[in-house]
Parts: sequence; C-alpha cells; structure tokens
Amino acid sequence: MSSAQTLGLCFTMGLSLLGITLFLNWLSITFSLSGTAFKWLLLPTFGYMTAIGLNSFTQYVSCGTIKPSQIAIGSISVLVSIYFFLLLSLLGFIRAPIQAVLPLVLQPKYGEVIAVSFYMFWAGMFGEAIAGGFAQGCGKVS
Repeated sequence: MSSAQTLGLCFTMGLSLLGITLFLNWLSITFSLSGTAFKWLLLPTFGYMTAIGLNSFTQYVSCGTIKPSQIAIGSISVLVSIYFFLLLSLLGFIRAPIQAVLPLVLQPKYGEVIAVSFYMFWAGMFGEAIAGGFAQGCGKVS
C-alpha cells in the first residue's frame, strides 16, 4: 500500500474515534448519563473493532490473504493509544490549549468533550499507523 492509502486509513480511524467520542459525550450530556463507562469501555471496544476491520482490509490488499491472529495482535496498538490518550486527557493542563481556542460560550459545557475528542482523533491516527504496519507484514521470510 502507498503512504497516501495508509494515511487515508489512519485518518479514517481518527475521524471515527472523534465522531464516536462526540456522539457518546453528547448522549451523556443530553440524557444525564455517566460518561465514564462510555469513555473507558465503549470507546476502546469500538476502536479495536474498527482497527480489526481496517487492518483486515489492509492485509488483504497488501498480501492477498488475511491472518486473523496477526491482525488481532497488531490492533492492540489502537487500544494502547486510546487508553494512553484517555489518561493524558485527564490532566487539566493537557486539555487547556484545546479548550482555550473555543469560544467562551462553549467552554463550560463542551470544552472537555471537544478536548477529549481531539485527543481521540490523534489516538486513532497513531494507533492505526502502528497497527497498519503490522497488517502490511505478510509474514513471509526472505
């Protein structure tokens, strides 16, 4: 696969995590639900399943076959990056630069949500870049 195709898959993963984070946080704000379960359980599960799908496609295009165990192990990097960025987004001084660029009207209610969504976008990009590398390795010995 070319670098542009790999970047496209990483961007797809980043946008899907950004979208699902915004959606889950909207649900928690609108219906007064606890967002903790959404962030720590559903988001990594969704990210891992999306990574498996994208990496299956990547491996099929690159190798002509799919090795489920290789894809499952490689996709763990997406889980690690999601949890790392979730832990990072708990720190107020990490969220502050993203919240500072928002209009003052949005900051009290949506500042944290948008900051966490921003970090989930980058978690998807980084995690899928690593996982895509594993998926493109066809397992052939030269």
